[in-house]
Amino acid sequence: MEQRVKYVEDKLREMNARFEGAEKRLEVLQERLSQEAETETDCSGSRSEEATNNSQCFAQNPGLANAMRSHKFSENLNDICQEADALEMYNRLRTHEWEEAKCAASGSAFPMTYEKGSTIIKAVFSKCEEELSQKLERIFELLEIPVSKKTKSFFDSQQLPPGLAREIKYHLKTLYFNYGEDFYQDKSQPSLSPDLQKFQTLVHFTAECYKIYCLLLLQNPPIRAVWPTEERIPISCIQHVDNKNVEDGMPLNFLWPVLACGRLVYKKAVIYD
Repeated sequence: MEQRVKYVEDKLREMNARFEGAEKRLEVLQERLSQEAETETDCSGSRSEEATNNSQCFAQNPGLANAMRSHKFSENLNDICQEADALEMYNRLRTHEWEEAKCAASGSAFPMTYEKGSTIIKAVFSKCEEELSQKLERIFELLEIPVSKKTKSFFDSQQLPPGLAREIKYHLKTLYFNYGEDFYQDKSQPSLSPDLQKFQTLVHFTAECYKIYCLLLLQNPPIRAVWPTEERIPISCIQHVDNKNVEDGMPLNFLWPVLACGRLVYKKAVIYD
């Protein structure tokens, strides 16, 4: 085990040089890995209230009970962005920051419509997931960990020892939490059309979309966006942007996706007319 820890430490030192060189965070990571070699500890927390209330949304799926039993919320007190923190950031993004972004362009010749907003949010989330998945793939290659071709998502890979997977995500999450807004603007701004890029509030909004979704994906286990193009979303998991009753047969134009971990729903999808 000590040899394995030393090997991982060496590889993570190389990874650190490639990925923005977070020397201080690597020292913490090395210490945590050494501690894990001596004893494996779990600190179980509790579900967020909204996750519990929304858990019936996917009740039609027979795997729900098993998913909820196996879903462990282990929150490290030293974690710079715990699950509850990331969900709170997402809630503010979906309400306050979205409204600010929409209002910023409302009086211009290029107003921010719900349709445009939906396209932008989905594009940013998709790019975030793709780029972060590629980074995880490179980390696996660096650690010389074989990955099956059948693996659909590196976020959910079962091929890493649980402790090692947690440490890699913790290391990356700390990096992404500390990156400045310029980093996220470079990533997300191409999702805005040239006429919208002149609105700084919109540029900030897309940067926050990228950052917060990264932090959600790097939770352990990951919290992901589910769009209707991926699977059917039950009416019980949908709310209207104007708080109208959602009924069968009404047009379902999605502004925000369902936010879920497996079959456990944290945030309902938001639709508009």
